[in-house]
Amino acid sequence: MRIKICSDNRAKIYAAIIAVNGKPLTHTADVSEIEGLAIDMQNQLTDLSIAKKDQTGATASGMSGGNVPAAYKYSRILNTFQIERGASDWFLINVNRVEIHGNASKSRLCLTPAQRDIAIAKFTATFSVQTVVAVAVAA
Repeated sequence: MRIKICSDNRAKIYAAIIAVNGKPLTHTADVSEIEGLAIDMQNQLTDLSIAKKDQTGATASGMSGGNVPAAYKYSRILNTFQIERGASDWFLINVNRVEIHGNASKSRLCLTPAQRDIAIAKFTATFSVQTVVAVAVAA
């Protein structure tokens, strides 16, 4: 599966979710949640100072369902989904149905090694490290 995340493809994304879930709808993913993940991950890439031309290949994962009260004792059906950054847009690449107890996992961005190196270089350029000064101890 590789569906561009845009308003024109909302029906395709919805169909992919329904194909995985069947009847359950309560805690499962919806199109706006996947679109929100794409926006959040794009913002993270921007915050890491990774240029648009270097963003291709980044992936992210998300999970529907959010948090439930600690007293919630039943399992529930959720969705996990993965998106990938293309040359100019994000694409939905996978949707799975899972059954869990408790809270959903938080969204996570995954960089390529080259993107990691760019982010680290940009970050370390913003500060310097003090030199260690040896202190003579008088006996």
